[in-house]
Amino acid sequence: MNSHLPISGSLGELDVAAILARMHVQALDGQLKIAAARFTKTLWLQDGCIVFAQSSLADDALGHFLVGRGVIDASQLEKSRRRMQKNHSRLGRALLEMGLITPEQLWSEVGAQMRAIVFSLFPLRAGRYDIGRPSEDARENIRLELPVPEAILEGVRRVPDSEFIESRFAAGTDLFASPDNAIGPVSLKPHEAHVLSLVRGATPLDEVLARSELLRFDTLKVLYALRTLGLVCDRPQPGRAHTPHSLPSPPSTFTSFDEALQNYNAKFEHIYRVLSKEIGPVAHAILTDAITAVLDSIPPCFQGVEIRGNGRVDEKSIMKSVWYENFAEAGGEFLRGLEEILYAEIYAVKRHLGKEHETLLLQWIRKPGN
Repeated sequence: MNSHLPISGSLGELDVAAILARMHVQALDGQLKIAAARFTKTLWLQDGCIVFAQSSLADDALGHFLVGRGVIDASQLEKSRRRMQKNHSRLGRALLEMGLITPEQLWSEVGAQMRAIVFSLFPLRAGRYDIGRPSEDARENIRLELPVPEAILEGVRRVPDSEFIESRFAAGTDLFASPDNAIGPVSLKPHEAHVLSLVRGATPLDEVLARSELLRFDTLKVLYALRTLGLVCDRPQPGRAHTPHSLPSPPSTFTSFDEALQNYNAKFEHIYRVLSKEIGPVAHAILTDAITAVLDSIPPCFQGVEIRGNGRVDEKSIMKSVWYENFAEAGGEFLRGLEEILYAEIYAVKRHLGKEHETLLLQWIRKPGN
């Protein structure tokens, strides 16, 4: 899986929770570096866990962290720093030698410090992410061992920014429970389980907000975590207005399943190229997730659909289910399924790249011959 590395992009395209979820789903071990205006923070991922975290901010350093938690005071920190310089040792060792902390405290506090660095990344809206290969010489004795799904859930719980959470959801969205798509086991709190229980079938977002016992911000925050973890998926309501950018009607001149699929595959490949150019190899995972989210609403022949590396639907995964069907009788349903997939992919482009890319994509699709 690490053949996909390195991967780079903007936090305006994918937020930190989404990046961690993608890395977890694709089993990508390596370093996730987040560079913002004032700092650079790096997470090390291995075997589905965040094992180490580092920050360039002085306020995130272990000494400041311990002072902030009241474990030591400022004068003790200064004395321990002098001891560090004299003995060429780390702060933790100096504090142990001075009797200011116990070995148990050292492991506990360093772990808490690294968790704080991890969770501080979740509200970020601007910055750059870079995913690189694991460092061969990164051998830290005190490791975090924080499972990525658990990190996502706790990180989202701590997001204080209501505007950030609001921006994660488009108006007029339907929500669907998708437990089979969960990226890993997590332990939900009772209020989170309550919000999840409100999502049944195709449930409008506004309905969930109206029925929730929680405030709007808290409900959206839970839904954001559930969606990132794969427990909930979303897509726009079918009745939502898209004019003047609505999709053209499916062509009626196809004479076979194969001909129809080839026509749509040209569109799917173009969408993949647009997305891949902007955000790199994660484009494949984004489109796969978009299609998975609509599987419940499209014909059964698409249930085993597979996406090739170029974004096209694998012909064998579809044609083996319809080769014995009569196109004149079943073609309408087949085209409806292809349209649903096309619509889901275009919506994914809008979510990750914005309205301008969606508009350009629709203009390309409308051109004669496309």
